[in-house]
Amino acid sequence: MKNRLVFIGSYTQPIVLGTGELIPGSGDGVTVYRMDEAGHLTRLFATGKPNPTYLALSADKRFLYTVSELKEYHEEASAAVSAYAINEKTGELTFLNRRMTGGADACCVSLSADDSHLLVANFTGGSFAILPVLPDGSLGTASCFVQHYGKSVNPTRQASPHVHQITPDPSGKHVLVADLGTDELSVYGIDWTTGVVSPNAAPAIKTEPGDGPRQFVFDRSGKFLYLLTELSSTVRVYAYDSETGKATFLQALPMLPADCAVETIAACIKLHPNGEFLYASNRGHDSIASYRVQKDGTLSPIAIQKTNAKTPRDFNITPDGKFLLSGFQDSNELILYRIDLSSGQLTEVERTASNSATAVLFADYE
Repeated sequence: MKNRLVFIGSYTQPIVLGTGELIPGSGDGVTVYRMDEAGHLTRLFATGKPNPTYLALSADKRFLYTVSELKEYHEEASAAVSAYAINEKTGELTFLNRRMTGGADACCVSLSADDSHLLVANFTGGSFAILPVLPDGSLGTASCFVQHYGKSVNPTRQASPHVHQITPDPSGKHVLVADLGTDELSVYGIDWTTGVVSPNAAPAIKTEPGDGPRQFVFDRSGKFLYLLTELSSTVRVYAYDSETGKATFLQALPMLPADCAVETIAACIKLHPNGEFLYASNRGHDSIASYRVQKDGTLSPIAIQKTNAKTPRDFNITPDGKFLLSGFQDSNELILYRIDLSSGQLTEVERTASNSATAVLFADYE
């Protein structure tokens, strides 16, 4: 059995979400667990730092990067992003440094393929920043900052831009930016030697008005793009050309049963390591939808599984594909599911107390 660490992000203090909901925040910062072969979690360490709601891991698994999802930090109208060194034996995180992100409520964070740059989205700020990663794993000052403008049809949630995710495509030639407030994914070119983007590298990928694009994933080939829309609770499928950055719409599938009568917002989307299954979570209905990936990249529904817990904000799948671990922000727990590798179905295994959980990340060490 490999030495498997699990990093859980959380809200540690109150924050007002884009929905207007006040999150009390009772987490312990980034909490580190060890997971055994059966999936049982043993708590090792917690940082206590403010609102580390999204996480990113370096390719060599030596460094962890976290946002601080805040309206302001140290009297600056900016959130922050922090770098930590990981002790794989003890699970302890050693703080390296912190940089401002240039906008309020930083959320999804990612790394370039060579770990040379960190990319961070500012949700309420409607902007994104790119920061160089220094040889010791710490962060340099931002090499690029881009402010989005615009709005869409939902007067409550889309009166201004809300950048939720920025991630390079698998080729590394483009950076895609999901903006919930403007109903589009912008496609930028990127020069990794300078860490600076060029706009309009390809036409923006537009969703239906009011969809609210939140998160996206690529398949391993880089030929297909799967987009979760927060406000309409759908998964949209695109054929993607990594040479040009152009996307062709193929399919949209609901994440909810036809008779769903509760107010919902979608949360997280992940592709199984074997590429055969895709999972997406929904808050309000509090469910996880599963799909089978067809040879042409489209999806066929497997199940919409109620969780009997509140607010599946984020989840992740173990590198071996055997388990899915979901964090439930409002019922203050983690739920482990076993994945049937032939059907993709989920079976609950264990629940672990964990306050205000918002992010789940695995790291396997030899």
